[in-house]
Amino acid sequence: MSDLQNTPFKISFISGKGGVGKSVLSANIAYVLSEMNFRVLVWDANRKFPNTHLFYGIEPPIRLGDVYKGIVPVEKAIFSINENLHILSDEPATFTNDEKDKFSFEDIYQDIIIKTNYDYIIFDTPAGLNNINMELAPISDINCLVITDEPTSLLDGYALIKVFKEYMDIDRIKLIVNNTIDIDDGSDIATKMNLATEKFLGFKAEVIGIIPYSRIVRQSIIKQEIFTKTNPDDEISRAIREFCQFICQKTSKTVCQTN
Repeated sequence: MSDLQNTPFKISFISGKGGVGKSVLSANIAYVLSEMNFRVLVWDANRKFPNTHLFYGIEPPIRLGDVYKGIVPVEKAIFSINENLHILSDEPATFTNDEKDKFSFEDIYQDIIIKTNYDYIIFDTPAGLNNINMELAPISDINCLVITDEPTSLLDGYALIKVFKEYMDIDRIKLIVNNTIDIDDGSDIATKMNLATEKFLGFKAEVIGIIPYSRIVRQSIIKQEIFTKTNPDDEISRAIREFCQFICQKTSKTVCQTN
């Protein structure tokens, strides 16, 4: 458990464009951290198209939409996946849903900090630049920018860094390179990004994860399974565990401490 009560380490998963594997990674990383005996809350911060719960094969009966509208308190909307892993998920947007929110994101976040005790809160955010990212980035201890070798991923990721640079401590942005051939390939992709950010923004992002391509990812999405649970010995699962070990080492003196 954490050695500082009610002060979870907060990790946002962000991306300049969709389809880079951000939600799959955040769901599996949260699961591995929970298996390491940490209490983890996954907050699906996509208010229009939440899908993180699908990777766990669950359907939370109460959604964040009811919390924003003041119908239920936030603790009622927290769904338990296992003893250490919980999720907050919004309801899909509809054309008829025009009811005004009673509470803001900040209200709900503060309520969670007061009423719960997690070691980690993982935010799975909508792709691109939006109001949600602008609220989450400054309060997150780490913002994991997920990129791939697609030109649009790199260009849009650079644009995201450029905007965030004006609003937050830029050193909180770290790189995760996804769907790589091998370590060298991942390093080359990160170098492409950092060449641009160094030249035009004076910033070089630390690479904290290189995640290999694996066929089991697509299979796990179709089956609504967590691949780190069903295929723990696959190369990608080992890479996820290495990332989680890095996070634990990084936070060991402040928040994270195994039982």
